[in-house]
Amino acid sequence: MHFRRPRWTPRLIKALARQGVIVTAEDLFQEDGFCERYLSAIGWPPLQSLDFSDIEGAEFIHDLSEPVGDDLKGRFDLIYDGGTTEHVFDIAQSFRNVDAMLAEGGIFVSNVGTDGWFGHGFYQVGPDIPWRYWGASLGYEVLGVWTFSRAGWDEPRVITDPTGMPRGAEHRYDVPQFINYVVRKMPRSGPPNPVIQSHYVNY
Repeated sequence: MHFRRPRWTPRLIKALARQGVIVTAEDLFQEDGFCERYLSAIGWPPLQSLDFSDIEGAEFIHDLSEPVGDDLKGRFDLIYDGGTTEHVFDIAQSFRNVDAMLAEGGIFVSNVGTDGWFGHGFYQVGPDIPWRYWGASLGYEVLGVWTFSRAGWDEPRVITDPTGMPRGAEHRYDVPQFINYVVRKMPRSGPPNPVIQSHYVNY
């Protein structure tokens, strides 16, 4: 994930301090513009990356449009998508790969564009992905879903399960938004349930 020094660095440092993480800008940002130093500073486990080429030094080289091999299945306790899956043309396969790579009880954290990101990736992700795919189809525990603005000035908006709500609880935003969701892989037997968008579950 790219993580370059933003203009709101002082606000980030103050926000981390309120969480008990005392850091300087030098503790958070690295010269190559990636996020390993930041994640280490906030207590994340050692990071390994997967990419479809080795141009940026990833430890694992794989095209997420293709099924992962046995060497990656069930290997990880935590997978972070900081803006990858929306750039994979076969985004459904990329999600299946995340499911395959997670160990039982593992956590998937995704933070991708949801509205106002025209032209950024192949897709903008809506709330049916965490609630209807990860939750209803695969049986994951949905730990939380939020949207927040790209500028980061507004409080995150909690996104509840849109199932049964008019038109899937459509919402219009005035500025570009991210969707951030966290799900946990639960024990599962048998195939996944059909993936049906919330607006159509009763059709």
